[in-house]
Amino acid sequence: MLPASHFQLFGDIHPFNSYMQTLPDGSTQQVQSALEIFLPTCLLMLGNQAMYQKFFSAKSEKDATRATLGWVVGTIILESVIVGLAVVGSALYRTGEVSQRPREILAYTAIHAFSGSKALSLLGALLVGAIFAKVVSTANNYLFSPSTNLINDVYVRYVRPAASNSEILVVSRVIVVVLGAWALYQSLGTTSVLKQSLYAYTIYSAALTPVILAAFFWRRATAAGAVASIAAGTVVTIFWDKPFVSDHLPAALAARDAILPALVVSLMCLVVVSFLTPPPSVAQLRPFAE
Repeated sequence: MLPASHFQLFGDIHPFNSYMQTLPDGSTQQVQSALEIFLPTCLLMLGNQAMYQKFFSAKSEKDATRATLGWVVGTIILESVIVGLAVVGSALYRTGEVSQRPREILAYTAIHAFSGSKALSLLGALLVGAIFAKVVSTANNYLFSPSTNLINDVYVRYVRPAASNSEILVVSRVIVVVLGAWALYQSLGTTSVLKQSLYAYTIYSAALTPVILAAFFWRRATAAGAVASIAAGTVVTIFWDKPFVSDHLPAALAARDAILPALVVSLMCLVVVSFLTPPPSVAQLRPFAE
């Protein structure tokens, strides 16, 4: 019941972004397009702030290692089940309203396929509940993390160094609401969850992941290099598909996703600016050697 392309290595290549044109068949181009989908997600995972928070909350290095192994195994099982449900749902409901909105296939399958008896309806209800739980937990991570950063790194450090705990709590709640409203506003016109996810992942991957990994693995990285890397990765991602940029690029380059140029520019800024600025002091490097 599934299209033949579902059984090919790269499947169909679709224009996920407005500047990403449908490409002619060709293994090299398929590999490039596949990397443009793979790299943002992979680099996001390598630099995921919530992941590092969980690592550092472990009682010991051994506990963190054991928990990570369990997490990897559990993720493989869970993601395989999710993909399996989506594939089966796509085969069952190839036409109709959900075929035009494939992002809703899991919820649609839970509501329509799990019916006919109380037991099946209960399973469908549990699946819908799991979907909402996943969405809410992810939203919590991506609202609380930036809120904490803004409070600790901006408000307390520069705006109100003498702020009381009660004041910090109130301001943090306001920031969570503001960030949530801004996220909701951005989502109102979303027609492709994958497109929006890749855009957000690309900013995170190109701007933050290189800096986070450099903090752990490259002692010569400096604060100035990190700031330049974050700024460059963000700017390239945001403006890559804008007409005043894409119109002045070769067609083959303008058709590519932003992840590769943004990542290259971000890494170049990190390396060049770090070498042009004084190296970190022994005191700054000591916490990473402990």
